[in-house]
Amino acid sequence: MMDTIYGDEARTRIWKLIKDIKVAQLATFDETGRIFHARPMMALNPKKDDGFDGILWFFTSADSRKAEEVQAHPMALLTYADPDKQSYVSISGQAMIEHDKAKIDAYWTDMARAWFPEGRDDPNLRLLRFDADTAEFIDSPGVLATGMAYLKAMMGGQAPDIGEQGRVDLH
Repeated sequence: MMDTIYGDEARTRIWKLIKDIKVAQLATFDETGRIFHARPMMALNPKKDDGFDGILWFFTSADSRKAEEVQAHPMALLTYADPDKQSYVSISGQAMIEHDKAKIDAYWTDMARAWFPEGRDDPNLRLLRFDADTAEFIDSPGVLATGMAYLKAMMGGQAPDIGEQGRVDLH
């Protein structure tokens, strides 16, 4: 396990792992504040060359359960997985619901119309802003190398080396 990394180095590392992943799992607390409720969310990643400032964006509906949950309990968890690369990231942070027309215009795609048929001006369209605080990751060298590590571990009686694992503080 590697030590915690911080700031720009942490954001660069996490961005490298999540920038190409299209869907994240968002877990929020339910109305009781005790039980997590999770659902897939289409990532609205900025241009890949822009880097990562610690803020992630998703479209949502103003009248959705997740919007209610976020407003009642803003602590949330995002998880990203790329099984082909054997990379996994969980990010803890604060979520909030916003209605920023400029950001909606910047992130809008025709695919979003399936959820918001009235387009960018749909009165139910909102942004879910996720401000990342900390993250944990596993970054393996890929399926073949991970499989070989498991095979070697089974034959040698030691735990497999599945790649880098770490914690990051994104502040």
